[in-house]
Amino acid sequence: MPSISGLTSTAFMQAQMLIDMQKQMNDLSLQLSSGKITQNYAGLGIDRGLDVNVRGAISRLNSYQDVITTVNTRVQLQTTSLERLRTLQADTRSNMLAPVDFTLVANGQTNVQIQAANSLAESLDVLNQQAGDTYLFSGGATNTPAVDSSDHILNGNAGAAGLKQVIAERLEADEGADGRGRLNQPTATGDTVSLSEQASGPFGMKIAGISTTIAGAGVTGPAGSPASASVDLAGNNPQEGDQIIVQLNLPDGTQKSITLTASSETPLPDGSFAIGATADDTAANIANALDSQIQLTGNTDLKAASAMEAANNFFDTDADHPAQRVAGTGPFYNATSLRDATDTDTVQWYTGDDGTNDPRGTMTARIDDSITVGYGVRGNEEAIRNAVKNMAVLASVTYSGSDPNGKNSFIALTQRVGNNLSSNPGQQQIAAIETQIAGANVAAKASQDRINDNKPILQGVLDGIENADPNEVGVKLLALQTQIQASLQTTAMLSKLSLVNFLS
Repeated sequence: MPSISGLTSTAFMQAQMLIDMQKQMNDLSLQLSSGKITQNYAGLGIDRGLDVNVRGAISRLNSYQDVITTVNTRVQLQTTSLERLRTLQADTRSNMLAPVDFTLVANGQTNVQIQAANSLAESLDVLNQQAGDTYLFSGGATNTPAVDSSDHILNGNAGAAGLKQVIAERLEADEGADGRGRLNQPTATGDTVSLSEQASGPFGMKIAGISTTIAGAGVTGPAGSPASASVDLAGNNPQEGDQIIVQLNLPDGTQKSITLTASSETPLPDGSFAIGATADDTAANIANALDSQIQLTGNTDLKAASAMEAANNFFDTDADHPAQRVAGTGPFYNATSLRDATDTDTVQWYTGDDGTNDPRGTMTARIDDSITVGYGVRGNEEAIRNAVKNMAVLASVTYSGSDPNGKNSFIALTQRVGNNLSSNPGQQQIAAIETQIAGANVAAKASQDRINDNKPILQGVLDGIENADPNEVGVKLLALQTQIQASLQTTAMLSKLSLVNFLS
C-alpha cells in the first residue's frame, strides 16, 4: 500500500534520533557504572590538557612519596647501626678506666681485650648492614660490603697481612736491635752525659728536649740528624733533689718524659741517680740511670705507642693514602722507612667507596621538585674508623705472664685507647654523623607533609574533571528514557501510517 513520502522521511529522522538517544543512554549507563565522564581524553573536551597536567603532578608526588619511604627506612637503619656502634665504643672506653685488671685470661690477653675483640666483630657486622640489596655504609658502592671480616682484619687472609702482623713488624722496627727504641746507649765523657739517636726516619723514640735544675750545668741540643743532646755538669756536683729531664717523642705522637732525680739514699729510689764523689762519677751514674729508664720505656710506653701507630698505618687510609708497612723483608730493626701496602700483601679493612668527596653526597634522593637530600655514609669516616681502630688494636696485642713490664705496657695501651675513644675537640664524633643523616630525614618528612597537603587538592581538581555525578547522570537517564519511550511510540505510529489511513 502506498505511503506518504513526507511522513516516511519524518519516520526515518525519528529512527535516527532514537539511535542517537540510545548511544547517549549507553554513555550515561557507562558513566553511572564507572563513575567517569569518559573513557578517553578526547571525551574531556577543553579540560583534557588540564587533566594531563594534574595527573602528571600527582604522579610526581606519588614518586616522591616512594622515595621518601626509602629514605626514611634507610636512615632509620643507619641510625640504629650508628647508635649501636656508639654504645660499643662507649663500653670499650669505660673498660679502660682505672683500675684496669691485668689478669691474663686466654691467649695472652685480658678480659677487656677479649671483650674488645667481640665488640670489634659486632661493629664490623653493623657496618655491613643492608637495606634490601643496598649496603648502607659503603658510600656510593652500594652493592659492595663496607668492611672485611674481623678475622681477616686481625689475622690476615690468603697471604695478605692483617693488623697483628703489621703491629709485630712495626714494633721490631721501633724497638731496634737492642730494645732502646733506636736510641744509642747514653755515654759519659768526663762530666758530660750524651744521648743520641741511631738513625733518622719514622721509627723508634726521638729526643724532643733535655733540661736540668743542676746549678751551673749546661745543656746542648737536641740538634742534628740523627739528633743528639748532652748535659755538661761543668764540674758541678748536683744537690739532693736536683733533676735532669729528658723528653722523648714516641711513634704515635705522644710524648714520654724521663725525670732523673739526684739522690744519696741507699738503696737508690726508682727514677734516681746517685750523687758521686766527683762530677765525673755523677755523670757516669746519670748515664746508667738514663739507660735503665730508656730500656724501661722501650718495654712499656714504646710498645704501646708502636702498636697504636701501626694501627694508624693500617686503618687511616683513603683513595690517596694507602696503608703503610715497614719497608723491607726483615729483620725490621734495621728498617729506615715505610712503604705503601698493596691489595695483595695487606688486608684492606674498608672495602666500600673510597672517594674523597662528601660522604653524604654518595647516597642522594630527590624528595621534591627542588629539594635533594644526601644521607650516604662511608665506613671509613674518621669517627667510625676511630672506634674500629681502637677496638682492633686492643684485640691484637698479647702479653706474657712472665714479663715484668707487661702490666705497665698494657696500662700504657689502655690509656691511649681510652683517650682516643673520648670526645676530643676537633675530632668527628659518631653522633655528628647521626645528626647529619637525621637532617635528611627531617627534610623528607617536611616534604611528605607538603605532599599530604597538596595531593588532596590536586586529586579534587582531577575528580572534578573526570568523575561523573551519579545523581546528575541518573536524572539524565530518566529524562532520556522518557524521551526514548515517547519517540518509540511516535515512530511506531508513523511506520503504520498510509494514504488510505491518512484519508480515512
